[in-house]
Formats: sequence, structure tokens, C-alpha cells
Amino acid sequence: MNTIMAQAVNEVNDLMSNDTLRSKSKLSMPSSAKYFFMALFIGLLLLILIMGAKALRDAPPAAIQVSSEGLTSTQYQTLKQAMDQQKVSSFFTTDLQALRDIVIGMAWVDQVSVTRDWQQGIVITALPKQAIANFGTERLVDAKGVVFVPTDNKDLRQQSFANLQGEVDQAPVIMQQMQQVNDWYAPIDMQVEDIILTKRMTWLIRFDNGLRVIVDNENTAQKLLNLSQLLGNQLSSRRDEIQSVDLRYKNGFTITWHAIEPVVATTDATATDASSKVDSTKVDSTKVTSSKVDNTKPDSTKVTSSKVDTKVATTDISTTEVAPTNKP
Repeated sequence: MNTIMAQAVNEVNDLMSNDTLRSKSKLSMPSSAKYFFMALFIGLLLLILIMGAKALRDAPPAAIQVSSEGLTSTQYQTLKQAMDQQKVSSFFTTDLQALRDIVIGMAWVDQVSVTRDWQQGIVITALPKQAIANFGTERLVDAKGVVFVPTDNKDLRQQSFANLQGEVDQAPVIMQQMQQVNDWYAPIDMQVEDIILTKRMTWLIRFDNGLRVIVDNENTAQKLLNLSQLLGNQLSSRRDEIQSVDLRYKNGFTITWHAIEPVVATTDATATDASSKVDSTKVDSTKVTSSKVDNTKPDSTKVTSSKVDTKVATTDISTTEVAPTNKP
């Protein structure tokens, strides 16, 4: 009995396997058809690529739009003129980095952005350098110490700007020194108006109150800081009398005081029916100036002339030395 059942099961399995093989054989695709459809797909893909490349090649040049935001009229016109001269390809193939390099290469440009816009084309947005001081007579310098030539000569020699002078590669150092000195002297209401760094690394500084300071490159910061403290304390009452300070000493400094302007006392002489005229002549500070008053009437009648003696108060420019000094 078991044997008969086993044979029946085997026959059923054989029939099922044969039916499966027949169905698979009916659904299977010949190899030639497979190769045909594969070749057709590859051909269509190549055709699309070729047509796309042709469309990009034949596409019109992309339009370049320059944003005027943040730019003066002169800066905008300068940038637009430079971009109009550039040869660009289509919207998709234009080299944005190349355009960016051209714009950032302009001396007055600080930052630049180049983007693609479906409606406008290639959009260029630039921000100019912000000058805070003059450098020499034909250039400006920004807060980073970068020296540049402005697009408009009207931006040069602005009275509100300090004047920096020195080698171009030393501009960041000069700018940093000026900013530091301004911080130190701000409490006594003094600000740098001119600052020069010579080739021998000597600093010449003139403040807005007329005070001139000269200092060498040895302990420069400490010397300038000490002077600001002295001007705010011990020398505060005589600050306006100081003409210049020389800090090129190891253990002290020298002060040059302003000269007191001569004061000439004159006396007006009055004569009846006559006009009076006083002529004063300055002489040496140790002498007394005399003035003659000549009065002449229209009818040539002479009036007695009188001499007027005047005293002249003068003070020679003196140099006061503070602490023992040893010149370097």
C-alpha cells in the first residue's frame, strides 16, 4: 500500500515539474530579441545625449546682470563695463569661478557672489572695500590694512580720514598701530591725524591737537602707552603747551614747548582835525619795539610826533629733559 502511494506522489510531482518547465519555456525571450531591445535603448540614450550637447552648443550666450546693491554709481558702472567685455557661453556652461576671479581681482572689491538665476541669467553681486584712512596721496586703506585705489578720485584725501604713510607691505602694521594708539589716547580726547613709518622703522605721529611724537622701534608700544598716561595725569595741565615729544630714549624722553607769541602794546595818538596811523616793527626778544605816530593834516600842516615805547613779551623755545637720557 505504501509503495503504491509513493509511486502516485512521484507521478504527480513529475507532472507538475513538466508543466512548470513548459510555462517557463513559453515565457522566455529569445536571445536575439534581448540584444535588439538593448541596442535600441542604448541608441535612444546616445541620441538624447547628442541632441542635448548640440542644444547646449547652439544655446545663446548667458546674460550677465550686475547688482547695484551696495555700490556707488561709479562702482556700478565700472563693474558693469568690465562684465560687458567678458565672453561667456550658455547659461549652463558659463564658468562662474572664472567670472568671480575677474571681479575679486578688482582692487576696490571686497566680496563677490556669482550665481545662476532662471529669470535674470548670471547674477553678480559685489561689495566694495570700506576705506577708513588715506594711504599716501593716491590710495586708501581699509580696516584690514589692505591698500587699494578707489574707482572715484573724489574718495581720495578725505578730511575725516587719518593719513598713513610707509611701505605698502607695511600697511597692516601701520593700521594696527594707529588703531592701538587711538585706543590709548581716547581718554584724553586725542586722535591720530598723521602716522608715518620710515624705512628705519621710526614712527612719526601727529595728533589732531597738533602734538607731534617721534618714537623708535624699541619698546614702541610701552613708550606710547606711558606717554598717554603722563599726558592724562602729571602733564595734563600743560598738555596744550607741548609742541612735540621725542621718545627715542631708553630711560626717558624730551619735550619741546610751544613758543609764547610776542605781545606788542601800542598806544593810539589822536590829533585835532587829523588822522593817526601807528606802525609797529618787531625786533629781537631782548629789545624794546618803538612806534612812531605821524599825523598829517590835509593842508600839510605838521603835527608834533610822539614816540611810544612798547614792551614785547617773548619766550624762546626750550627743551625740557625728563629723567636721565641716553640716546640709542
